[in-house]
Amino acid sequence: MKILVINTYSFEKIYQEWVDGQSPSHFLFGSLEVNATEGFQVDILPHSKYPWLDKLGRVFRITCLDQQVRVLMQLRKYDAIYAPFAIGNTRVLTLFKFLGLMRTPIIVLGHMNLYDKPKKKPIFDFRKKFLLQYDKIAFLSDGLMNKTINALEAPQEVIKKKFTKLSWGADITFHKKNENFVNSRQTEYAICAGTTDRDFDLMIETFRDIDFPLEIYCTPATRPDTSNLPSNISVNSDFIPYIELLKRYQKARFILIPIKADKVVTGRTLGLTVLLDALAINKPAIMTYNKYVDINPGDHGFGLSVNSFELEDWKSAVNSLLMDFERLDAMAENANRLYVEKYNSVAFGKSLVEVFEEIK
Repeated sequence: MKILVINTYSFEKIYQEWVDGQSPSHFLFGSLEVNATEGFQVDILPHSKYPWLDKLGRVFRITCLDQQVRVLMQLRKYDAIYAPFAIGNTRVLTLFKFLGLMRTPIIVLGHMNLYDKPKKKPIFDFRKKFLLQYDKIAFLSDGLMNKTINALEAPQEVIKKKFTKLSWGADITFHKKNENFVNSRQTEYAICAGTTDRDFDLMIETFRDIDFPLEIYCTPATRPDTSNLPSNISVNSDFIPYIELLKRYQKARFILIPIKADKVVTGRTLGLTVLLDALAINKPAIMTYNKYVDINPGDHGFGLSVNSFELEDWKSAVNSLLMDFERLDAMAENANRLYVEKYNSVAFGKSLVEVFEEIK
């Protein structure tokens, strides 16, 4: 079975980083694991070839038109299209499916909100029709899948045929090569990193009166105000290769994942990528509770879930764990167990293969 992978950002760059040992395979969402399975060939479509097509697409509010035109030009070569971030680069393809001009199956991942029920019922719901053109939607959480099912109000036979749930997991081989477990008693700081909707200001205030170092890693666009920063808190908004950030994770007492209050309700698996890092390196996590993530640390015993955005609640959570080394060690063991048993790249790859086999 030949599969063409398309994505809204450069997968060939991430693939090269994986080849160079600088990035894990799960950042390619199972593409490499499926490709390693007998009977499967997975090709990654180059991210950009005809920039003028994307410029034309922007005139008509169509993103990634270049990619979609190139997909249409080589459909006969492939048995399926795989789009991990589907909404941004499949709109033309779903239109062709809707019009009966394309039969090649499209498999997508669901890790963000795909559909909201219109407040006023439209005469013709294009968004719903186009969403149901996907042959399979593999959701990365039950919460997000159920939200979409309730909003769509589609027949059960359609839901059963098109929807499934997969458990994304971290790259076993990569983390084995870079393994460096640091015991909780030897750690000297907490860490908070992320590029999407992190409440860094809340973390600064949380650690303002806690005598323990906090390292924040962000982007220039998400950098918090550092004009009145306590001496125990450092903020780095420079680019850091993943493998270097991983080394900082390994030496942290725990990983903090605070999500902004207005973002955690939007129907996205916010925090999931960092949670997978925590599991892979046996590290406790303290995270804002997100009902659209299946592995909240408090529910699974590898950290704390804070269902609050109040400063005192976060202080209490951090202080309750900060010096409780026996509890930290138990959480590290639970993280490792979850990683080995379920949330890893091998298990995810096998599940993804089963999805492709269903649409043969």
